[in-house]
Amino acid sequence: GDEADGELAIGGYNEDRMQNPNEINWIPLVKPAYWLIVMDQVKFGDAVITTGQTGGIMDTGTSLIYGPQTQVMSMVNSFVGSQFVTELGLFNIPCETDIPNVEFQIGGQPYTIPGDQLKIRDDTQMYCFFSVAVMKFAVSSKFDTMGEILEEKVVNEIKNLTGKSGSSPIPIELQHNTWLMGDVFLRRQYSIFDYENEQFGLAELKEDFKE
Repeated sequence: GDEADGELAIGGYNEDRMQNPNEINWIPLVKPAYWLIVMDQVKFGDAVITTGQTGGIMDTGTSLIYGPQTQVMSMVNSFVGSQFVTELGLFNIPCETDIPNVEFQIGGQPYTIPGDQLKIRDDTQMYCFFSVAVMKFAVSSKFDTMGEILEEKVVNEIKNLTGKSGSSPIPIELQHNTWLMGDVFLRRQYSIFDYENEQFGLAELKEDFKE
């Protein structure tokens, strides 16, 4: 992560961290247990890379962003010299790569991740990786991602999304077209998980709390 301080509020939310508490973007949940919503579209630079309804699972237990293979590959194919590292499940890219911004349109509002925040450097500072990965698993139930073991819950979610588990709680119209939205996305705005009302909220952070 970026080592920035965070905050967990239980039973409510902290309006003092929001730019405007009256402008919370509330999105209905498709599956409350999975924090699954419908996103309008995903853009990489100027290109729209999604088609039709696109799912988004808001997951604080996931560090990166995982997307459908065809959509992630359309992003990676624009990088000269990129290589998939099987052991990590990530794409190694030249550190000088100029990555376009990614925009997720949710509830009619655009949420942008600047390209320079989609690049991870390893501890040696010699190697760089793209922080958007493909939802595709090998036979093993776990694999190592940048030194962290992916939780069993996350593995099972991705297996469901990719149709590897035999059954899926994800509606058929969103299967194979759903993204797992981890901290790379969530840390850029104030996120509200409202299970009682079956909705997910996004609000702009005050400047003091932005990266």
